[in-house]
Amino acid sequence: MKLRDFLSMCWRLVLRNRRRYKAVLFAIALGTVGFIIMRTLGDSVERRLGENLELLGEATVMKAEWDNSEENYHPGRYYIRDVVALKSVPGVVAAAPVVRTRGAAANFGTTQWLPAVAGVDQDYWKTQTASLRHGRLISPSDVVGRKKVCVIGTDVIRNLFKEIDPVGKELRVNDLSFTVIGTLAGIQHTDIRATVFIPITTAQTGFAGMNDIREIYFRVADWNYVEPVYNRALALLKEAHKGYDEGIRVVYFPERVSRVKTMVYVVKIFVYAALVVTFILGKVGLTNVMLAAVQDRTREIGLRKALGADDRLIRMQFLTESTMISVMAGVIGVIIGIVVIQVLRSRLGLDVSGYVMSASILIDLAFTIAIGVFAGMYPSAHASKLDVVTAMRFE
Repeated sequence: MKLRDFLSMCWRLVLRNRRRYKAVLFAIALGTVGFIIMRTLGDSVERRLGENLELLGEATVMKAEWDNSEENYHPGRYYIRDVVALKSVPGVVAAAPVVRTRGAAANFGTTQWLPAVAGVDQDYWKTQTASLRHGRLISPSDVVGRKKVCVIGTDVIRNLFKEIDPVGKELRVNDLSFTVIGTLAGIQHTDIRATVFIPITTAQTGFAGMNDIREIYFRVADWNYVEPVYNRALALLKEAHKGYDEGIRVVYFPERVSRVKTMVYVVKIFVYAALVVTFILGKVGLTNVMLAAVQDRTREIGLRKALGADDRLIRMQFLTESTMISVMAGVIGVIIGIVVIQVLRSRLGLDVSGYVMSASILIDLAFTIAIGVFAGMYPSAHASKLDVVTAMRFE
């Protein structure tokens, strides 16, 4: 028998008995949909968690600073070239230099308070959890133009402006006047809440003791990059400051990353366990259905053998039918899964990786084919061993 004729025969038999296979098709297709959605959207959600610093508690943010202990004498200075070098490290999405002073005299009207002053550039905001409440943040034009503008944290607003909207107001810090262009919201640690942020170039020229860059904040894409970026950044900075490398310190929080990873992995284990159970049920169901098909088609099998079909052909027939059923269910599941992913992506605003989705589909189809093959092995072997006379007499 030609291969084309053989496959056509198996396909017609599958279609003829499609009602018997309906429940099995549904079970395998459901497992396929769950697997594709879990892998594809799970990857997107994981990357979204890595980008969302509020959820991670700044676990993906690091800070290069100097250890100021007496035994580690050093100039305590970084350079713009260090910032550029950190930006080139694979996995780093933003790096920002910071100059800082504490206890500056800030005045608004007759009210005075002593906040910290930090000189930052436009990339600083990408490394922090704080978000913009009103106005705008410091921009590249503010840095290049050395403009006298500032962004303030919540403690500065509360202590100096009370109930007044600060945006557009003049704030005097030491002997300089700054226009408030923005206020901060969101999660703010103490260094942000009680700080007046100004362009780094303005800080370096307008305030004594703020010329040297002593801190560099940098953020990585997600938690998988934290450890390698830490090692690479530390090695890079030590290489750039030979002789003072003992004073260089990169602050990061591996325990935060570990906690978040643990939670994500626990959820994944439960989800994948449920998918495995679905696949197993699909395999067991398909095996049972094929055994029932062998039982119902005993006389057909005897007739085929009487007409010259050997054991191998009978075995291949039922094995092919089983594989076709499984592949059909897999294709249906893939189509439904892609549709569901597209709907959820638009609703949830997730960035879906085409590579991950394609890989998920290929892996799932491979599993599905394997289910069909393994599920059909025993029924096909059982069918091929039926005695011709006994099969022909079966009622």
